[in-house]
Amino acid sequence: MPLRDTLEITVQGGKGGDGGMSFLRLKYMPKGGPDGGHGGDGGSVWLETVEDVASLERLVSRRHYRAQTGAQGEGRDKAGRAGEDVVLQVPAGTLVLDAETGERVADLLEVGERVLAAQGGLGGRGNASFASSQRRTPRFAEYGTPGAKRTLRLELRIIADVGLVGYPNAGKSSLLAALSNAKPQIAAYPFTTLSPNLGVVERDLKRFTMADIPGIIEGASEGKGLGLEFLRHIARTRLLVYVLDIAEAPADNLTALQHELRAYDPSLLSLPALVALNKCDVADPPDIEDATHELTRFGLPVLPVSAQERSGLDELQDALFELLPARAELEPLAVGPTRVTVEPVVVRALEGGAAWDVSGSEVMAVISRFDPKNREAVAYLQHHFVSLGVYKLLKRAGAKAGDDVYIGDAVFEYFDDKQVATAPLDQSGEWEDSEVDPDADDVDADGNFDDAGSDFDDTQNLDPDESDPEATPSDPDARPPTETR
Repeated sequence: MPLRDTLEITVQGGKGGDGGMSFLRLKYMPKGGPDGGHGGDGGSVWLETVEDVASLERLVSRRHYRAQTGAQGEGRDKAGRAGEDVVLQVPAGTLVLDAETGERVADLLEVGERVLAAQGGLGGRGNASFASSQRRTPRFAEYGTPGAKRTLRLELRIIADVGLVGYPNAGKSSLLAALSNAKPQIAAYPFTTLSPNLGVVERDLKRFTMADIPGIIEGASEGKGLGLEFLRHIARTRLLVYVLDIAEAPADNLTALQHELRAYDPSLLSLPALVALNKCDVADPPDIEDATHELTRFGLPVLPVSAQERSGLDELQDALFELLPARAELEPLAVGPTRVTVEPVVVRALEGGAAWDVSGSEVMAVISRFDPKNREAVAYLQHHFVSLGVYKLLKRAGAKAGDDVYIGDAVFEYFDDKQVATAPLDQSGEWEDSEVDPDADDVDADGNFDDAGSDFDDTQNLDPDESDPEATPSDPDARPPTETR
């Protein structure tokens, strides 16, 4: 089975569970107050390295991986269960790239290494979290946030000790099969090898891994032939073996191969290397001697071999073990910083100025975590509108009382600050909470919820938003003139 060395997958964290909306009712405690618990966090998607180089093949059957959603919060302050994580196993040497931006996400070299691919969403807060001295019976909760979603490109850069480099049909696969336990596809035509092959070469108690890199042709560094598709596998080898066909101008081919490697990564030419002059079984001794003498000008050891007749392989194996440098600790490639894009709050006039559209990443994130049809939730959102400057921007843009304000899918009605300034104040100078009236039928003298005079369904579970200060500030501007429609 050919080795899968590139793959694109889409990973998505699980959505956070919604906060619970509940009120405590017991036989001797009919007015126990709000007790909705938090929603569970959504599961995350992780990438974990294993020693199996063929592990990318197991991910081919699915291209979308999504972690579990967090459970909703329940009554009696019970938090929802967190969603289970998804762990995808990839071979050591996998480079993880963002498929959309091309940025490096991680370079996984060590077995057992883990990297977060997609963060799960946060669970929403239950209505018990929104209770205060002035909001004693909050009838809203917070939605969980969606999990992160991204498309990743996984590129395997084989961590082999020795890499066989050569033109197509030079006999690389035959040489790998003769030296190791590998069984690559071998045929008498070019480009037989379309994916890297790995083998293990052993002698006494010593061993190393050898990779057969698909054929490189002139212009490969510019994308010709198989192009850059497999040149990346050479980058992490410790020793290069140039496999040359004695009948195909070996000196010219070696010059071209070194040119392509230099164009791709100049540091490759600094690696220890030797030349395996292959197919010597079909050449005369004088031709072998001439070719060997011509290749000595490159300053590399030249060993005439025949993979077909298995001649010269012992000498080649001895040279490989002698020239192979000690294994150095691999340095991972530099990974780009995590980018967070924050769009500022922007107000645009619609329909000739009678309606307004408000956009911005922060205000949209806040709106998405509450039910815009819930009046109490909208009252709680007022603080966010003020702190994010929505009210000031609308006023500066020329919004008038009664204008419609669109924020995402929610529609609000704008009121100017003079109308809001006429709202009653309590003795301490604070805004009274118009949503919870202490004299209402469903609230007793202590401010506790009374179900006798209310049509509230205690089985209802609403969904939630994010941590915020109290919605009842001390100055009039902290209560923005917006109201849900």
